Amino acid sequence: MAKVALVIPNWNGAEKLRKHIPNVLIASKFCGVEEIIVSDDASTDESVRILDQEFPEVRVVKREKNGGFASNVNFGVSQTKADFTVLLNNDASPAKDFLKSLMPHFKDPKVFSIGCNTGGVWNKAKFENGFFWHMQADVDLGDIKEAHQTLWASGGSAVFRRSIWDELGGLDALFDPFYEEDLDLGYRARKRGYINLWEPNSKVEHYIDKGVIASNFSKNQISRVAQRNQLIFIWKNITSSSMSSEHLKALVKMLLVHPKYWSVFISAGVKWPQINAKRQIEISQSKFTDEEVLASLA
Repeated sequence: MAKVALVIPNWNGAEKLRKHIPNVLIASKFCGVEEIIVSDDASTDESVRILDQEFPEVRVVKREKNGGFASNVNFGVSQTKADFTVLLNNDASPAKDFLKSLMPHFKDPKVFSIGCNTGGVWNKAKFENGFFWHMQADVDLGDIKEAHQTLWASGGSAVFRRSIWDELGGLDALFDPFYEEDLDLGYRARKRGYINLWEPNSKVEHYIDKGVIASNFSKNQISRVAQRNQLIFIWKNITSSSMSSEHLKALVKMLLVHPKYWSVFISAGVKWPQINAKRQIEISQSKFTDEEVLASLA
């Protein structure tokens, strides 16, 4: 029987853990989850103490230095050898049977990830005016009864096949401290021929509380990281010659018209050697073009 582990990345989320872990324990027991791991990203609050004293069923793995979401998730996933990994944010409460409708999809060996229903629908994207934009499909959730292909599964509420996760190298720490890392993972999987799904019958309550990002970073910091990571994503993953050319023209225009964007450009540009090395890997491993991937989810 396939083994399932549940990993919760945490940073200064003491009260979120106290509020949501009880529901995680109930669902994990009902669904046969083998182990629950909280990967703590060097929290300075009471997170570790609360877990140790109030939730002994949970295994806590601690990082000595705060790094960011992607690297913390990777650390947590590396601590288990389960066949499938459930990722849940520390502010997520799953329904008791949330895995029941998910796991049968993995009978298809091409299925890499399956996102839970947190109140939205599946994810799609478009390349427009030289930049990559992602969004949810414009459909009524009430009309959706069956699983649907999605561009990526959220790193805050989804299940991933470990063998493909390892093949892809997990989340890319280039995106630390946050944003775009799960989009990047799902997009790389799609270009290699794997499938990401969204399952409407797997219910998870999420984003009820103020998130850790909004609690610890200013709006300006969040905006700058988001814009930097948009560039990292494009430079790493968009390998179409026509789309790359369109992006270059749009980027030059952006820098000329909006001088403040230079700081965003430089913050991404300093990572170019790492980005380009990973870009070459994606070029060599991709089975589908950017145009084909985007068209498949139009």
